Amino acid sequence: MLLLTLLDTLGTFAFAVSGALKAVRRGMDLFGLTVLAVVTAIGGGTIRDVMLGRQPFWFHDSSYILLSLAAALIVFGLYRVVTRGETLLLWFDAVGLGAFTVIGATKAMDAGLGAVGTIVLATLTGIGGGIIRDLLAGDVPVVLRKEVYASACIIGAALFWYLARWHVSQAISMPVAMLVVIVIRLLSLHYHVGLPRAPVPAEPPQEP
Repeated sequence: MLLLTLLDTLGTFAFAVSGALKAVRRGMDLFGLTVLAVVTAIGGGTIRDVMLGRQPFWFHDSSYILLSLAAALIVFGLYRVVTRGETLLLWFDAVGLGAFTVIGATKAMDAGLGAVGTIVLATLTGIGGGIIRDLLAGDVPVVLRKEVYASACIIGAALFWYLARWHVSQAISMPVAMLVVIVIRLLSLHYHVGLPRAPVPAEPPQEP
C-alpha cells in the first residue's frame, strides 16, 4: 500500500533526524551521531518484529538503514542550524511517534492481534526507538518523565483500531490516527500538560 510505505518512510526519516539531533546536542562525533540516528529509526520496528516472531524488517530491506544514514549526514552537515534549539527535535520526534504508532498498529492487525495486542504493539513501535535514543544519550527516557508520550500512542492506536472496526478506509484512518498522536504530543508540550506523579516526600531535617 502506497500510503503505508509513505508513512513508513516518513517515520524512519523523522526518527533518524531526532536521533541525530539528540547526538548533536550531546556533542557526539559523526560515528555517535550516525549510531543514534539509526537505532532511533529502527529500534521500535525491531522490537515489534521480534515480538511478532519475525526477522527485523531491516534485515531484508537496507533502504531503512540508508535513509537513516542520509538523515544523519544531513543533520551533521547542518549542525550549526540544528543546534539553535530543541523545537526541531520535538517536532521530528512527534512526527516519528505518530507515523510509527500507525505502522505498528497496522502490522499488529495484519497479524491478527486483538485490541489490546494492537495497542501495546503500536505503542512499543512508537516509543521503542526513542527509549533507546535517550538511554544511549545518557537521558532518562522521555516516556518515563512527566510528559504525554506513550499516552499519545495509546490514544492514536485505540482510535485506529476502532476506525478499522467501523470499516473506515485506511486511507482515512491512518493519517487521522497519526495526526491525533502528533497533535496530542505537541499540545502537551506547548501547554506543559503531563501525567500526574507521586509527590516526592520531603527529606527529614538532619540532626545537628
